[in-house]
Amino acid sequence: MLSPNSAVEGALLIKTILMYTSSPTEFHIICDQVARDFLESRLSLLTNPSHSVKVRFYQLSLQSMKDRVAREGFIRSDHAAGYPGLMKLFIHEILPSSVKKSIYIDTDAFFISDPTLLWNVFSQLKSTTSHPIWNYASRICSCVMLLDLEKLRELRLMDSSIYREEADDSQPSALAPPTFRAKYGEPGPNGYKNVKLGDQGYWWAIVDHRPDVFEPLSFDFEITSCLMDSYSIGLGDDGRSEADDLPRQSHVKGTQQEGTLIRPKLLHFNCLYGTDVYMEWDGWSKPNEALTKRWGPAVSYHHGYRWIWLNQGPKHDSSVKVDISINTNVEFADLKFARAKASI
Repeated sequence: MLSPNSAVEGALLIKTILMYTSSPTEFHIICDQVARDFLESRLSLLTNPSHSVKVRFYQLSLQSMKDRVAREGFIRSDHAAGYPGLMKLFIHEILPSSVKKSIYIDTDAFFISDPTLLWNVFSQLKSTTSHPIWNYASRICSCVMLLDLEKLRELRLMDSSIYREEADDSQPSALAPPTFRAKYGEPGPNGYKNVKLGDQGYWWAIVDHRPDVFEPLSFDFEITSCLMDSYSIGLGDDGRSEADDLPRQSHVKGTQQEGTLIRPKLLHFNCLYGTDVYMEWDGWSKPNEALTKRWGPAVSYHHGYRWIWLNQGPKHDSSVKVDISINTNVEFADLKFARAKASI
């Protein structure tokens, strides 16, 4: 969350996780100072949650992001998210090695079911999988990802000038560069200029050329508003049977979801162009708008749900707590590598 708007959206995502979770929750939030201030103002209202909550802020400067991208050498972004968006390729470097796995979710989404269900997908994956990802819009979407951070570190996902200068046969070559070249050709003197959709274009190259380390997620976890009409599902008609609901689904032909009922667990309000914060989209005030008919009441309810209503935990139970800490000295993996080499 590297802007005020992303913090406003992200706060709603966090709130819905806390509304529905059946387990203790750990948040690792990559942010700037402004976003952190807003999120802390909301988290300060959380005094007695149902389950323990751990929050770790990793505060990055724009310059540190630019420097890491420069050390990679060739990636660029045509997307409005800019350098912050490219950081999705470096999550395994930003979070400490003690964090082995994580779920990444874009801020313009929120849960309508227990997020533990998504976490449990880790136990269903092949042992070689490092990165399950939702896989339909533009062939891939990096909006919801389960990341095996330990495996991504072992594979050394992203390159760096530090690695290239250090000829060390004991260390693996970075996984990403050959996939980028296979998909987009050799980079120009100023890097790749033919990669679209920011980080998503790079993830697509990696997934397409290393399918052995990736698996798709169920569409349950990415009910997108972007081009897909929410797969023609939405609120209402609560007595409808599965046999009646299944043939009404759209945009699933030829995907792994074909023939399987989508049971919405996470809603994603992307592609609402011209809107900085999706909860403020003009369409929510238009009752005949298709997206409003499908999900407007859900947005209104979750947006309006008060943080203080989350204080439903057991009284006088010291084991349930809110633990917040801040790291303002984030060091990327390639810099840690250089420092370790220098100390030998």
